[in-house]
Amino acid sequence: MRSLDDLAELQRVDQKGMLRSYLRWHEALLEGARAAERVELPDAVRTRVGTIRYGQPRAVLIVGMGGSAAGGELLRDLVWDSAPVPVLVWRDYHLPAFVGPETLVIAVSYSGNTEETLTAFSEALERKSMLIAITSGGALGELCDAIGLPVVRVPRGLKPRMALPYLFAPLPVLAERLGLVDGLGEQLKAAADLLRRMAGGLGPEVPTERNEAKKLARDLVGSIPVVYGFGFYRSVALRLKTQFNENSKVPSFYNWLPPMNHDEILGWENGSGLAEGFSIIFIRDAAEPPEIRRRIEITRDLVAHRVARVLELWARGETRLEKMLSALYVGELASLYLAIASGVDPYAMESIDAVKKRMAELGLAERARARVERLLVR
Repeated sequence: MRSLDDLAELQRVDQKGMLRSYLRWHEALLEGARAAERVELPDAVRTRVGTIRYGQPRAVLIVGMGGSAAGGELLRDLVWDSAPVPVLVWRDYHLPAFVGPETLVIAVSYSGNTEETLTAFSEALERKSMLIAITSGGALGELCDAIGLPVVRVPRGLKPRMALPYLFAPLPVLAERLGLVDGLGEQLKAAADLLRRMAGGLGPEVPTERNEAKKLARDLVGSIPVVYGFGFYRSVALRLKTQFNENSKVPSFYNWLPPMNHDEILGWENGSGLAEGFSIIFIRDAAEPPEIRRRIEITRDLVAHRVARVLELWARGETRLEKMLSALYVGELASLYLAIASGVDPYAMESIDAVKKRMAELGLAERARARVERLLVR
């Protein structure tokens, strides 16, 4: 294991400066919110298949893949008990049957060239759904400009996972502007301020013993992380699982309580020693419901002697949004420190690039683009 307090070693492994990027997430959240505030939401947009009319949606579907979909998962958990309509996330080529003119479809693709998102976008356009895009450009941005659809522009030059604050922050702002929820804009500012204050204690110059993210990474070295959330932390657990995959380059898994108590908990009973290679991270909240607290305690007692380690990641803050982002922030940085401790470049994504390159041979993104262009009003 490499020292996490050797600044020269940290810089050598993290040559692309991912730590520096993550430590300014508070600024990126505010920039993403401002970008959404500037977007003009039209009353209607004409296309060859008819007019798209913007109004009160009966459902919200956020379409995206990978890091571009993560913000949608966070929004869903943020507003599940306050939004008057369902907020759903879709990670696939083709849209579910219910999507139509009364569905708000928010297409999120950092690059703007994600073939699954472009395909779903083309179907939403044909169904005259209310469309909004969040992207740095690419084909998605060009098509929205050509049609006249609203598009939230985010900065270029990042890996999609690094752009989460830019991709997430527009979503609560748009939800509030569309009359689906109240107060999220101010909560977002408060959450950004919390992350700003947290960043001072999580940076590379802060020694491991006083750095929560470094300590979490140190305790995970040599094991497979399994992240357990609950309630609105389900999306946080999922996102952290993906960051241990993408940044740390280790297998990782997630689940949430209470469902895992009805099946997955039996998987830790295996007597062959397989469980010894895993470390469990429970996301905790000082205000967690008593039934959840009891489930966590029981689960911890049942698995602690079977796995490598049982760890806890405590959320902080007052609002749901602050709590979600604070827990996420520590875990995200821990995934970077875990990569560095293992001598792994957190920026590289060879396998994902290889899949994209080989899938591009099918030309699906080009076909989706051509499909949209046929629907343009000439």
